[in-house]
Amino acid sequence: MIKQQFLQTIKEYKMIAPKDIIIVGLSGGADSVALLYLLNEYKNELDITLYVAHLNHLLRHDAGIDQNFVENICKNLGITCFTEAIDVAAYAEKNKLNLENAARKLRYNFYYRTASKVGANKISLGHTADDNVETFLMHLLRGAGLKGLSGIPPLRGNIIRPLIKIWRRDIEKFTASLKVVPRIDHTNYESKYLRNRVRLKLIPQLKIYNLNIKQILLQTILLLTEDAQFLETRVKEALKEVTITEKEYQIELDISRLRALEAPVQGHLIRAAIEKLKGNLSELAFSHIHDISKNLSSTEGWELHLPDKIFAIGNRNKLLISKEKPPAPTKKSFHYKMSVPGQVIIEETNTIITASLHEDINKDEIEGSSNTTVFVDFEEVGRELIIRSRRNGDRFYPLGMKGAKKLQDFFVDNKVPKEERDIIPVIESQGRIIWVAGQRIDERVKVDKKTDKAVRLTLQKL
Repeated sequence: MIKQQFLQTIKEYKMIAPKDIIIVGLSGGADSVALLYLLNEYKNELDITLYVAHLNHLLRHDAGIDQNFVENICKNLGITCFTEAIDVAAYAEKNKLNLENAARKLRYNFYYRTASKVGANKISLGHTADDNVETFLMHLLRGAGLKGLSGIPPLRGNIIRPLIKIWRRDIEKFTASLKVVPRIDHTNYESKYLRNRVRLKLIPQLKIYNLNIKQILLQTILLLTEDAQFLETRVKEALKEVTITEKEYQIELDISRLRALEAPVQGHLIRAAIEKLKGNLSELAFSHIHDISKNLSSTEGWELHLPDKIFAIGNRNKLLISKEKPPAPTKKSFHYKMSVPGQVIIEETNTIITASLHEDINKDEIEGSSNTTVFVDFEEVGRELIIRSRRNGDRFYPLGMKGAKKLQDFFVDNKVPKEERDIIPVIESQGRIIWVAGQRIDERVKVDKKTDKAVRLTLQKL
């Protein structure tokens, strides 16, 4: 039964291909021992090469005995074994991690280093169906989304878990048939660890309500895993669509495209972008994603601090996920003179302002003007114009309004982002503003029935 499920899981998830070189993580416990023996039994059929990796965590007085046990098994099977000892407790204290997270991080790093050493393309671990159920309940107790409730993935990158659908009781029967006595980690019975409390206390209590609770939970996990995989594929596609630029230290996203996505995809995409930059989702909470999503509709600049010194910085157009806090923008001040007709290149903003004189006024052309192409009455503006950056106290009469308005208030009312306000050219004639380029002309210089000549003003990017 266990052998059939083992082979079926490998086939279902396409875990192994011919000529694969596989590192087997062997702790000496029943799960990893069963995994090694099964892989070794079918290595010719699967056409694979096996190596073993064992990390001594130096956490227990009998850890050395575990290492000797592993080395003897490998010697008997004729499999090369790589071992290493690391003081996990010291590492955890130095890096302010709990023992479980520190051990996991060091163990995986060791597996990857060993795989690189021998040219292995797969790492096989002995997680079981019981581990999956326990992980699901742990995540549920701590609070988790779809990804967290999907439990332990059968296949992730180059890591494979052929025992993920096999129950621990069946594994223990199998190791007993081998006449091998696996090592027992007595810390698995210490109640200070959440996983142990879940295994020894919570699951027995749940069985009072349903004897098949573990099977039911496993089925739920597998269904959630399918949904999570579908959503992950959709998120990867969407992330490519909304990414403007991507560098080692930052990812820039298009906010308008991001806001157009379905809410679940939007949230998972933000998480994916952070994970891509940060390397993990450690300490990232639902509240962080919620705060970012809430700010996406803001027209003002905003900034949030995320775990591990990651910054989320947004404005009306872009969301920047960065390892570095961008420097505060410096105010760009400029001042140019322009004749009509004429043209000025504004180097500070990489834009061009062009003025042309029109004696034959085309009504349709004037009505079809845009924010970047406008017509003003020549008699009201004359032949000499000033092009400058905004100043404190600037006021003008926005087209369509009877009274004057502060330029600052105009920007606020029209939801112009703060970081863009200093680079918007202000066109001035005879001491008064005639056009806030790209925004609106002054009511007093508009073209009407009395206009004989018009000046056409255009704003273009370089």
